[in-house]
Amino acid sequence: MRILFCNPPGGAFTFITQRMINALRDVGCVVERWDGKGNSWDSFKPDLYVGCSGHRQDIPDGRKCKVAIHVNPYGPTKIEPNINESQDAINWVKKIKPDAVFGYGYETDRHYWSFWDKISIPWVPMATAGDATIFNVANGEHDKYDIGYVGGRWPYKAKNIDAYLLPVLRDKTISHMVRGWGTWPDNLCGGLISDCEVPILLASCKIAPCISEPHTIASGIDLPERAFKAILSGAIVVHDPALGISRYLPHIISAKDPNDYHSKIKELLKLSPDSRKELSCDQRLDVLIANTYHHRMAALMAALRFGDIAHKLLVEIVSERFSIE
Repeated sequence: MRILFCNPPGGAFTFITQRMINALRDVGCVVERWDGKGNSWDSFKPDLYVGCSGHRQDIPDGRKCKVAIHVNPYGPTKIEPNINESQDAINWVKKIKPDAVFGYGYETDRHYWSFWDKISIPWVPMATAGDATIFNVANGEHDKYDIGYVGGRWPYKAKNIDAYLLPVLRDKTISHMVRGWGTWPDNLCGGLISDCEVPILLASCKIAPCISEPHTIASGIDLPERAFKAILSGAIVVHDPALGISRYLPHIISAKDPNDYHSKIKELLKLSPDSRKELSCDQRLDVLIANTYHHRMAALMAALRFGDIAHKLLVEIVSERFSIE
């Protein structure tokens, strides 16, 4: 199967779609980023194009392939700050007439995207997930640092980072390694990190704190993929109180407020190595059962009626479950 993905300039969507590409390549699909040129489209001859309302490319007229577009919420509930799809983007998607649209939510979040279904464009739940082709317990020794964190800090994200994470990082009894971008106070961040270093760092810590943005705590959508990839790396994840997270990750450790967050991390660090490993394995199984990009791509392929590819994706990730330590 031949698949073209849109080619965004950077940001979270670039990383997330690369994880999707990795899963598809893992089962033999030929996948490339499209440069937006008609001649490259014609020479590639895609069976599927995956695009985005926020990174628009003009799809050739008379296309012979199926099209799936990432979209923001479009429903009766307005999610602040300005998370819902703009009217301009809605008009663009309608013009393209995709075979399906998808967004960073679970089936239980369908109401946030329900107006897409009302205009006869089926919405596929495609929450973020873990890339099992990259993140693995074999990438580190799991006890080099108490805390490991990779991410950026800027004003909107800082609202929760400052409340939940900074007190933990300032605790002198807890060792940590933070890498990323943005503005971090008190020299708490060790600077930028290459993509190839991220799996090593996440597999070198006992605990991976996971912080979401304010609208995720309130609505449960747009869950950062950090939790899934940290869990696949063998770290124990402690999450902020993102709405409904335990429905999808039953063994997640979730705190009700910043004080509880700090306390739970300190309690986990007191556990024996065997107890931590047992919890880590439970969290990993939660991801390997239903929360990898193999699962997400299988859902999209099934919705688009590429049943053979959906089956291959699920068979491949099932084999990973039996390698769990």
